[in-house]
Amino acid sequence: MISQRNVLAPLALSLVGIGWLAACEPKKNTVDPDPIVVVDPPPVDEVAPAEWPNEPFRATRPQPKAPAELDLPQITQMVLSNGLEVRLVEQKTLPTAMLMFEWDIGRINDPRGKAGMASLCVDLLDEGTKSLDHAAFMAKQADHAVSIWASPGNEVTTVGVQALQRELGPALDLVAEMLLEPGMRADDFGRLVEQEKAYVEQQKTSPSSIANRVWSSLVWGGQHPYGKIETAATVDQITLADCDAWVARLKPEGARLWVVGKIEGEELRKQLEARFAGWTGKAPKPIKIAKPKPAKGTMFFIHVPNAAQSQILVGHPGPARNAPDYEATQMMAAILGGSFSSRLNMNLREDKGWAYGARGGFSYSRGGSSFSAGSSVRTDASGGALREIAKEIQTMRSSDPSDEELGREREGAQRAMPATFSTATRTLYAFRDLAYYDLPLDWYEGYQARLAAIDPAAIRKAAESHLQKGDFVVVIAGDGAVILPELEQIADEKLFGKGGLLFLDADGNPVEPPVFDAKPNAKPNP
Repeated sequence: MISQRNVLAPLALSLVGIGWLAACEPKKNTVDPDPIVVVDPPPVDEVAPAEWPNEPFRATRPQPKAPAELDLPQITQMVLSNGLEVRLVEQKTLPTAMLMFEWDIGRINDPRGKAGMASLCVDLLDEGTKSLDHAAFMAKQADHAVSIWASPGNEVTTVGVQALQRELGPALDLVAEMLLEPGMRADDFGRLVEQEKAYVEQQKTSPSSIANRVWSSLVWGGQHPYGKIETAATVDQITLADCDAWVARLKPEGARLWVVGKIEGEELRKQLEARFAGWTGKAPKPIKIAKPKPAKGTMFFIHVPNAAQSQILVGHPGPARNAPDYEATQMMAAILGGSFSSRLNMNLREDKGWAYGARGGFSYSRGGSSFSAGSSVRTDASGGALREIAKEIQTMRSSDPSDEELGREREGAQRAMPATFSTATRTLYAFRDLAYYDLPLDWYEGYQARLAAIDPAAIRKAAESHLQKGDFVVVIAGDGAVILPELEQIADEKLFGKGGLLFLDADGNPVEPPVFDAKPNAKPNP
């Protein structure tokens, strides 16, 4: 039973507290506050004008210092007993290590009708090992602060490892187990198949991704190794047995291992031999790349209903990375479309206001390059943008660049060059790029001097050599109800060539031209 005292005591204390608060409350001010006085601002003509200093140095732009000298770091090369080629860049600062295994196999090796095999099989590789499922494999990495991944490329497949120096041993144990005894589980494969198909469908959701999706097949040719298009149907043709065979090709002899970290060469050799001496076999060799077979002079249109913007790409095959005029071509592309101050961007963005940005340049592969110029533009400006892009390309071919344009891009490249080797990791990637293009590892020696020797005549010669007069490949993805009439007119004018206007779907397949109602933005008729 609850006593009356226990009930009344808290109530009494509450009343006391209320009285105390009332006593402590400050008394209200009974004196009226002073009235607010509004003061008018002085007349405008009474405000003193601003005064600016007139020192002579303000008349000229500050001049930057001379570009820093390029100091190439040393790279140590060795070959393990199993034929794995090791290239080490030592760094003495951070207690970390990064390793990247490379094989000359990638998406270009996908069999016909099975585009996507490299992507799917490489993703399956780093899901685990025979003794460690995905969760256990990730937990082991977390236990040692290690990161292990596998990455597919067009021509090169990479397996990477990042670890603290003190955890290098456990990291090598894990990656060795993954390479020698991969898990390749059926349930992981099924999940990744659905994930890959979802990625393919995601690529078909915007004009930009659709245009870029089909671009390579048109500028290189649909039967070219660089021209394959991955679809849900091609992914469905890939089996787990295909991936087992694909991963089994990742052997050491002739493969490359790039290492950057706080470790000496002999210690690295000892660590690697202890774990990979029993791993044998010949790595894949690069396949021979045929010449491109572009769809010359043809405009390709992909209808994207109600798209607010159109994606435009204009281009053609280009020179090899080891061409003797690479530096002049690099500067020419920068002036045309490679920087914010480029001609394309200043035209379509700053002058016309049709786009947030416009770019152009060369995309290099082992088998050559492709040139592309383009932008994502406002839908109703699609035709005008195509004409302006064509004009800028021809102007680049027919006239010298200004001294200001050449000086800006050349000095920018010279001053940015030391940053390429500012860290050990950046150094590693720079050397990897050279090896990828079969260039000597000392290629950057004299690079700044080669840039300094470029003059406007060299820029124009590069433009005449590597920008075509006509026979362009053109891709436009956008709302046909708005832009199709003007595209048909441009095709009739043969602005880009005699190939006419063809129609594709988002997988690059030919389709019939869409038919629209008379009203703007109408949907295609059935």
